Amino acid sequence: MPTMRMPFTVSSSANAPRGLRILQSAQVAIAGQAIFACFVTVLLPFRHKLFTLSLLYTPLLTSITTVFFLVRERKHAEAGTLSKRRYAKYQALKMVAAIGMSIIGFIGYIASAPAEADQDKHYSGEQGMWLNGVKIGRWQSALLWLNFFNWVFLWASLFYSCCMTGNKQGAIALAGDEARLGVDTDNLDDEALARDLEAQDRH
Repeated sequence: MPTMRMPFTVSSSANAPRGLRILQSAQVAIAGQAIFACFVTVLLPFRHKLFTLSLLYTPLLTSITTVFFLVRERKHAEAGTLSKRRYAKYQALKMVAAIGMSIIGFIGYIASAPAEADQDKHYSGEQGMWLNGVKIGRWQSALLWLNFFNWVFLWASLFYSCCMTGNKQGAIALAGDEARLGVDTDNLDDEALARDLEAQDRH
């Protein structure tokens, strides 16, 4: 009987380096938490519900593109064809897509600001944080932290491709516990290497 894989159930691969698996799992967790937080926000009676939901626009939208590229990363990692070049390309595309989605999310956040009559009053000497005329409570603060860590792991993935790989431009080669992914260019003749590069370009 065929099985169905849920969008956020991204399979793990023993071929992937430990650091890569941690980053991918963290990004999947952020996406799952954003969806859970959206349901909680919709169900619970918040005074500024639309504003509270607007704090989730960016993590929700960026999670769509992030998971899309994560699935492709995992497929290549399982096949042993996740080269440094391909991984770096995915991280660049992932970041560009996230920035584009965050612009849409920010526009939605601005549009979701409550009317001046519905904004929380800010008394002189009162401590706290206000955004769009709303005093940030514990739940809104948690959503802001979720958005913060969403960007932390996106940037971490990008730096992983630039700073944490070896000097070679071919397969991902890391020291210590990290594994080599992709094709070993040292043991390939020119014809085989050309075929591999051509196959990578098609993806």
